[in-house]
Amino acid sequence: MKIAILGVKGVPGHHGVEVVVDSLLPHLAALGHDITVYGYDSYSKDADDYHGARVRTVKGSPRKNIEMISHMWKASMASRKGEYDIVHIHSADPCLLAWLPRARCGIVATSHGQAYLRKKWILPARFMSRLAERFFIRFPDIATSVSRPLCDYYRGKYNRDVLFIPNGINFREKPDVALLEKWSLEPGGFFFSSAGRIERTKGLTTLIDAYRMIDADIPLVIAGGGSATDFAYFDELKADKPDGVHFVGFLSGDEFFALYAHALAFIFPSEYEAMSMALLEGLSFGTPTIYSNIPENEAVAGGYGYPFEVSNASALAEAVRHVLAHREEAGALGARAREFVRGNHDWAAIARRYSEVYLKLCPKV
Repeated sequence: MKIAILGVKGVPGHHGVEVVVDSLLPHLAALGHDITVYGYDSYSKDADDYHGARVRTVKGSPRKNIEMISHMWKASMASRKGEYDIVHIHSADPCLLAWLPRARCGIVATSHGQAYLRKKWILPARFMSRLAERFFIRFPDIATSVSRPLCDYYRGKYNRDVLFIPNGINFREKPDVALLEKWSLEPGGFFFSSAGRIERTKGLTTLIDAYRMIDADIPLVIAGGGSATDFAYFDELKADKPDGVHFVGFLSGDEFFALYAHALAFIFPSEYEAMSMALLEGLSFGTPTIYSNIPENEAVAGGYGYPFEVSNASALAEAVRHVLAHREEAGALGARAREFVRGNHDWAAIARRYSEVYLKLCPKV
């Protein structure tokens, strides 16, 4: 089946939606699909065989307020020439142009969250994002979401059934503890938090306030600072942090995963998510995980980690104290979390679910 993927910056994926698409590609190709990913020329490079898929880049505006829509327009027009069976749009915001692509069998769209809830967005951008949500509901032949609470929201607000297909995880063995030497860390001797892009909805102010309350001689390591970071906010955090807090920048590869795997606890204080890859990573390594109790996080980690009231530094501090006081219990819960994630968030199985969606629209291909 010929499939075009639109709405992403491209591959390789560094965070967010791009990581999801990157992870799905080899599995979709293994199922026999002929896939072309349309990406930004500022992010990707053309390729004829990237994990079994083609990558084609389009040029759009570099201006932030029209960057996404200009690339989506160009990608949609380019995809019209490909005579695709399916066009799959990832993310709700690009669905402002969901009426523009053409596909022989139909359009699929996947919501990865509600971007208009991000605090850094100005009012006009939030308005356009809310409008795009209505286009996401109206135009695709089949709509899916990575978040079960979001599926419930769409059903309640728009009376449309949106299919829940979760994100997956690439399972890894724990990297060598020697990688921690770069930061003079000991295994089991530090807290870790990963934010990817650092912005106000990531809950890092709450995390640092809670760390002050704990008053423990245990370092707190925070990774993040990707391209979509709110750097003014990041500078505020760095200027006001206690001595025990260490920002290590945007990481990838074994260095990054060593911090997940060998932390005393992974702390995820985010105020808004759809289905967090970072939360899945923490659970997948069996690291005791403390997370904010927003519905999207509870849907992922409920029963397999330690929730605290979102934005409540005192509640977070109490959850950390509990883990410190019950390390054997926390370790056992972490082990159960690892097995749960392994059984329910395998990319190969998730790719098969997307393939079933495609085949539903194109049963004779």
